[in-house]
Amino acid sequence: MARQHAAAAALFIALSIGMTWPLAPNLNRAVDGSSDPLLNSWILDWDWYAAFHRPLSLFNANIFYPARYSLAYSENLFGIAIFLFPLRASGVSPIAAHNLAMLGGFAFSGYAAWLLGRLITGSSLAGITAGIFYAFVPFRFTHLPHVQHVQGGTLPLLLAALLYYARSPTWTRAAFFGAAFLFNGLANIHHLLFESIAIAVTILIVRPPLERIAVCVGIAALILVPFLYPYWAVGEMYGMQRSWQETLSFSARPGDWTVSSINNRFYAPLHDSNVNPELWLFPGVLAIVLGALAIVSRERRSVVIALTWVAIGFVGSLGLHTFFHRFLFTYVPGFRAIRVPARWAVIAYVGLAMLVALATAMIARRRIWIAPLLAAVFLIELHAAPIGWYMAQTTVPPVERWIAAARPRALIELPRSREYQVVFASTAHHRPIVNGVSGFTPPEYERVTALTDSWSDALARELARIGVSHIVVHADVIDASGRAWLARALARHEISFVRRFDGGVRGDWVFTIGGPSRTSPELDAMLRGEPTYSEMTTGMLLNPQWGERLTNRAFFSGFAFSPYGVRKVNLLFNCGQIRLATFPAKDAALSREYPWYSATTTPRFFAAFSKRPPGVWQRTDVQVEIINGRSERTVLEDLPIEWP
Repeated sequence: MARQHAAAAALFIALSIGMTWPLAPNLNRAVDGSSDPLLNSWILDWDWYAAFHRPLSLFNANIFYPARYSLAYSENLFGIAIFLFPLRASGVSPIAAHNLAMLGGFAFSGYAAWLLGRLITGSSLAGITAGIFYAFVPFRFTHLPHVQHVQGGTLPLLLAALLYYARSPTWTRAAFFGAAFLFNGLANIHHLLFESIAIAVTILIVRPPLERIAVCVGIAALILVPFLYPYWAVGEMYGMQRSWQETLSFSARPGDWTVSSINNRFYAPLHDSNVNPELWLFPGVLAIVLGALAIVSRERRSVVIALTWVAIGFVGSLGLHTFFHRFLFTYVPGFRAIRVPARWAVIAYVGLAMLVALATAMIARRRIWIAPLLAAVFLIELHAAPIGWYMAQTTVPPVERWIAAARPRALIELPRSREYQVVFASTAHHRPIVNGVSGFTPPEYERVTALTDSWSDALARELARIGVSHIVVHADVIDASGRAWLARALARHEISFVRRFDGGVRGDWVFTIGGPSRTSPELDAMLRGEPTYSEMTTGMLLNPQWGERLTNRAFFSGFAFSPYGVRKVNLLFNCGQIRLATFPAKDAALSREYPWYSATTTPRFFAAFSKRPPGVWQRTDVQVEIINGRSERTVLEDLPIEWP
């Protein structure tokens, strides 16, 4: 028995690595985009930091200063983070921990569906087929930016625990159900709300003795209260609830169940880029065919439960288009915070997984060799690899290391065009920052946003009023209006210059609110928009731009500098798997603009291609790799591109 469990777990781990390739060899950098994965990496990191440093202030996270309960503006992910604590304690980085949670989420989804399928059919092969479908359903690849939706194993696990208890209602099995309920609630609040409805309906079908599971669920609910109260509190304090119109826009229509994920190549004709990704709900043809076949299975109760879950998930996904979610939205606490009712689809996928297991078992009783064949066909149908992961910058910038050491009271990083990157960078110091990004935004942040967007002269006074002590300015991305505001605030002695740090091409600059007036030639140059002295290897890809769609004949160009000279510059494609050389060139004007890099005699680089090189994906990415005179490697920001 234990060997079967171990073998199933090992199988789904191996399949998860293969189906998400090349994530595994890039655990320290690869994420699905430069937005939500960075936010979720921060959430998992904050859970780890707060649990050991500020356990009573878990939800008073460091972003959106001075707002309260800022962790409650999104999923708290604590049920996922707790399993990463040993990894973080051993030195695993925030993004690597996030990615291990991603791989674990796929594997756990498959394993939990295997448990459920095996329980209702008695067939391990049927469970594996169901697990492959459930783990790699296209929905999960659509939600690669959301680790909490990749981790879908709590749903079939809780249903399996209920059915397991119904067969023999012992205290041990009731405790297992209560633990699964608790884990589900800690890992994903969407799942807590959705599955509570589905489980309640299932209890009406199964009719197990309720006393023991009621006690265990009651204990789990008491443990969940401190994790749920902040969500109620922010709703009361800040009115953080979804509007009818916003929720309606993320309510699916029946036709959305025929729209496939962009990551699925098998059903590329069914993809519609005009439909919001949240509404790409197509589960694949094979699951639908097997689901229809399972209706004639002799396991009548399992079929009824499975069809009930499919119906609940399908109707729920239609959101405000139906009475079901309209009622929940209007009268049941928690559902007004749900932005995307289409995510009810996860309940339907659990039901489909049950039907897949039932159909496979029914077929395998006559032709056992068909079961592994169906599993293989599912792998082909749902195959998404290779996936074009975004290679995040994970080296801690010098200014963030200074913040960790100096421990300023509170700070803001300007301009606000890099909120995801700033939030993620705070994993290096955990100090309070005004910056933030989440599912909701508090009123004070909106006031500061209005002032920064217009570079109002009232900004420094507002920052002083709320208790900000320091400002970090990223010179690479601040515009002329922002530099003019800095100059005015310095002239009025509202802010004071502290020091410059290497960062990007033009550096990162720290100022305090108030303090003695101080200037420097470097500061004056930055305020004029000019480059300033740097001791780091740096550069920039000027062509192509972020997200650009290239023609067959493509031209890449940029510049690279190092105090130790530049030995070579390469272009990295396909998440760094393909390396192509560039050609260096002199540029007298550029060298005069950066006079402190005298060792770099050929700062320009370029590469021309008559067509997309062999092996480079059509939807790929490009990074600039600089090898300096000391053979030290620097990799610049990753840019997604399309290349016909």
